[in-house]
Amino acid sequence: MRPPARLLHGAGLAAALLLPAALPAQAAPPARTPADLYAADGKKGQELPGMPAAFDPRAEEALCTPASKEQAKKQDWSRQRLDLDRLHRHTTGAGVTVALISTGVAPGAAGLDGRVTAQGQAADDCVGQGTFLAGLIAGTGGPTPRLAGVAPGAKILALRGTDRRGQPDPALVTAAVRAATTAKADVIAVAVALPRKDTALTRAV
Repeated sequence: MRPPARLLHGAGLAAALLLPAALPAQAAPPARTPADLYAADGKKGQELPGMPAAFDPRAEEALCTPASKEQAKKQDWSRQRLDLDRLHRHTTGAGVTVALISTGVAPGAAGLDGRVTAQGQAADDCVGQGTFLAGLIAGTGGPTPRLAGVAPGAKILALRGTDRRGQPDPALVTAAVRAATTAKADVIAVAVALPRKDTALTRAV
């Protein structure tokens, strides 16, 4: 009998989000992150572009987040703390499908190597957050394997839990959870925060 899918949210998903992107596919809004953070070797960490979670719903037009030209060059403390190099000697997640419920995922993003299946509008990731998270989960690291994601051999099933501007929608999250279950995903990662409890979503979970 196939084991039930694991649903990641809250602390479980937060642990995965501590990891650097394999190859940041979409991350370049005007705001910059502070550069006073230190890497595992004690030297000042690399300054990378900020990442929007959603666009202003009041704006007349939303300009999609462009792909970042910057790449992480070394491991940070969080990745070393999780000891992914050692983990990857035992497993890379090959044969595992992770359903990612977020803003969508760009199927052709660098480092995902054609392992993304996007249902419906989930292939259109205007915000970029879902593509970034997919890199954290299953990115290969491209020419820098030591910067690969948690499971660089896994496949991503992209599902939209927001509108195109990244605004959360409980009905879309509910439908996505059901779609992930129907597709028999091994892991369901929900990266959408809803402001209040939703009965239909509770039933789907």
